[in-house]
Amino acid sequence: MLELLTLLLPVAAASGWYAAARHHGRNLSAGLNDGLQRAYQTPTDTAIGARADEAFHLLRQIADSSAKTLELQLALGGLLRRSGELSKAIELHERLHSQPQMSDEQLHAIRFELGMDYLSAGLLDRAETVFAGLTATASHGKASLQQMLAIYQSEKDWVRAAECARSLKKFDAGQRNATLAHLLCEQAESAIARGETVAAHAHLQQALAEDPRCVRATLLKSRLALQRQQWAEAGTLLRSVEFQNPAFLPEVIGQLRLCHASLRDMDGYLTYLDYVYQRYRTEAAALLLADELAQREGAPAAASYLTGLLSERSSLNLIRRTLHYAGAATCIDGDCLSILRRCLTALDGLASMHPGYGCVQCGYECRELHWHCPTCRAWETIQPADPGVGFSGKTPATTPS
Repeated sequence: MLELLTLLLPVAAASGWYAAARHHGRNLSAGLNDGLQRAYQTPTDTAIGARADEAFHLLRQIADSSAKTLELQLALGGLLRRSGELSKAIELHERLHSQPQMSDEQLHAIRFELGMDYLSAGLLDRAETVFAGLTATASHGKASLQQMLAIYQSEKDWVRAAECARSLKKFDAGQRNATLAHLLCEQAESAIARGETVAAHAHLQQALAEDPRCVRATLLKSRLALQRQQWAEAGTLLRSVEFQNPAFLPEVIGQLRLCHASLRDMDGYLTYLDYVYQRYRTEAAALLLADELAQREGAPAAASYLTGLLSERSSLNLIRRTLHYAGAATCIDGDCLSILRRCLTALDGLASMHPGYGCVQCGYECRELHWHCPTCRAWETIQPADPGVGFSGKTPATTPS
């Protein structure tokens, strides 16, 4: 018996923390999560995982009075869930829920833990039902809505996810709602795919009302304007991204060329590229400007421009493009030209290894833009990476759901 009691020491520690959290009026579920995390960090966590059966049966023997040992049992249930013993965690929480003499607050805590069990087991329908029944409670309303939001996002049910995000607004009144803005953008993209541009525009207007800094909504509005060949409107929208988040300018300046070319204002385009580089040191702007110079004035002008930039900063892409235009601008004998081409091929290979985009919150790297980080589940934290300086380090637009 003494050995088994030692086995339960982490559980007792977690339940003690849990009781203290309740005494100080802290959120019940948050206290449990922190307490369980501490319990797992004890040296005996391996024993808990390996001997969960013994701990589980021992607790059932000593827990005759549910009201007196609730904290201990909830702590053990959380440990069972975290160690993968989901059936035992579900059995424990279902048994607790069926016992009499429980207060409403205790029942809410048990139901929430049961919902987390179902969620961990992949029983999303059951988890959703449990969390839906807790959304009106003071102790678990916000946490339950957050879990439902995560479920709907995983199922790509953007309409119900947006409803949850709207309900969560009451807990963060007055703050911009980046999550809701992106959920509305998801609905707009679905509407665009169906050819329902009026509905898409309405969703995008709502998204910008929720979060005026939502770059995605602006880019989608510019896409609709480009489809209608409304070049001036599209150009205005694309330029406004600078004031929402200049880290996304590399996504914009290429599309702006079409607007300026259609309006026969290429001088204005070159001026804007120079402005973007001088103001933000956006490498993509410098490379596009070099390409335009090469078309207008030839490879020597582009090589000269890029060589001047290399004295200020250096990056793989700048070196590649400089060598490309330098090689095209000069007469090189066959052997030297072959060497130059081999060097450029090697540099191209190195450049292809660059991820292109990265999450400023968790560091996830990818080759194309994702608005929802697949690792940390945050919205609009993946940004274009400047090859010369890395990621911008901008404060994330929203925390994980």
